[in-house]
Amino acid sequence: MPNTEYTTMKRIYTGLSAALLSMATQAGTLELGVGASAISLPDYRGSDEQRAYLLPVPYISYRSEHLEVSRTGLRGKLALSERAELDLSFGATPPVRAGRNQARLGMPELDPMLEVGPSLRYRLSATDAAVRTELVLPVRAVIGFDDWRTRHRGNLFNPRLAADWKLGQGDEAWKLGGSLGVLVGDRDLHQYVYGVAPQYVRPGRAAYDARGGYGGTQLTFSASRDLGDYWLGAFLRTDHLAGARFADSPLVRQENNVSAGITLVWRFYRRD
Repeated sequence: MPNTEYTTMKRIYTGLSAALLSMATQAGTLELGVGASAISLPDYRGSDEQRAYLLPVPYISYRSEHLEVSRTGLRGKLALSERAELDLSFGATPPVRAGRNQARLGMPELDPMLEVGPSLRYRLSATDAAVRTELVLPVRAVIGFDDWRTRHRGNLFNPRLAADWKLGQGDEAWKLGGSLGVLVGDRDLHQYVYGVAPQYVRPGRAAYDARGGYGGTQLTFSASRDLGDYWLGAFLRTDHLAGARFADSPLVRQENNVSAGITLVWRFYRRD
């Protein structure tokens, strides 16, 4: 049986890469590369089991007058005012395969999920400030992948305060970032991840009907650096579920999770 994580990531990467490579015929700066990413993630927020993944990473950077594609996502430069703009926000979570997670034994596996939707960004700092701060307001639909079928699993709102700054001078300076935000999910999303239907009740796992609403906080730090033809990036994220609407689910085994990852990319093509 093929590895679900690799198969799903390959499908996502193939689709996005095909769409973005069409930019090669348009005016703008285009960079292409390839690399690898080592990531450690909890099975899901609130799980007491952690997995490590080693994944291939296609690298695409594109900048034009109206569009920017970078490591942070896709930004259609739709300026609403001097400080506000709209872009497209993404997120992803790996699957939880049947029989692998002890809290979910006997329950259906969780699909790998892609989050996508518009994001409003409002700049709080001055344009030339050493530390750039902004309010980010993404609203995402959460899409599950079940083989070649897609299913809408719910919706997610993730407002956060973000800051970016540089450490050092020149092109090879460290670029640092941090953000603090909350997650708010609807009932469908929380029920899919944290609900327990009566047929899956067992000792230590009571039936549970999840509610929508507050889903905890997230604190993220990131660092990246250009090294000639290479790019190095890393992140560290903590999740805190105290007070979340689903915190009393029997599938929540701990209220704090830590995720981390490091990526190295070789950039082999550039066109101005």
